[in-house]
Amino acid sequence: MLCDKCKVNTAKLHYTKIINGKVEELHLCEICAIENQDFDMDNPFSIHKLFTGLFENIKDKNEESTEEITCSNCGLTLSRFKKTGKLGCAKCYEDFNEYLQPVIQGIHGHKHHIGKSPKRLSPDIKLQKDIEGLSVELEDAVKKEEFEKAAEIRDEIKRVKEQLRTCKG
Repeated sequence: MLCDKCKVNTAKLHYTKIINGKVEELHLCEICAIENQDFDMDNPFSIHKLFTGLFENIKDKNEESTEEITCSNCGLTLSRFKKTGKLGCAKCYEDFNEYLQPVIQGIHGHKHHIGKSPKRLSPDIKLQKDIEGLSVELEDAVKKEEFEKAAEIRDEIKRVKEQLRTCKG
């Protein structure tokens, strides 16, 4: 199949968009795909555009100041990230962490990666994962000085640890 744009090279990228039951396909060669990586033709969906929309509301605490927040490794600025939705390197996650966390929490419902577990997970491993998650919650509660909540979480950790001891027998 030939590229829909240049009509010369073989299409390597096949993009399908379905909106309200209407199917549109786009077939591009590698060169045209790189040139049009955001698929601005007819404004199709782009993951980078999605992130740009989510992150454009990030409030820079230094917006009034002239100093720009920058990644200490690659030099990407927070304002550039907000425009493109793309981070420059792994260090960007650390340097922009306080701005990313609210958005990540909004998407996932939590700030920490939990991952998936097999359905037939042994009970002691599940209890250990529960303790790890509760420990993170406890740290957050203490940092926020929510001491009543922290005490409840502490008690829950003790209860789960007791279950774990019983389970291991």
